[in-house]
Amino acid sequence: MNRFLVFGAIALLPTTAVAMPFFNHFYNESGYTLDVRNSEDRAYQCRTKYDLEYMEDGKIRAQHIDQTLTVPAKWSGRLVSFPSTTRSVLRTYRYDIVCD
Repeated sequence: MNRFLVFGAIALLPTTAVAMPFFNHFYNESGYTLDVRNSEDRAYQCRTKYDLEYMEDGKIRAQHIDQTLTVPAKWSGRLVSFPSTTRSVLRTYRYDIVCD
């Protein structure tokens, strides 16, 4: 019983919210896009990593993108756009984003 009381007390302690840009990714037969929205009054430095695997002219290909970028204050837009075409069709994707 004491374990539940301690857990309940810890769960109710005030915490500090961590703000950062909101990232939204879309993947469908048209391709892959990654959009960002920063509603804060400050800019963020973000490190982004993407691994894309796609079929191009019948061959499996891969692309790795590792970049650092600044997301300006009060800004929203597209970070990545990888459209599928009749020659190049995206098969899988992974991404990792860290901002400070």
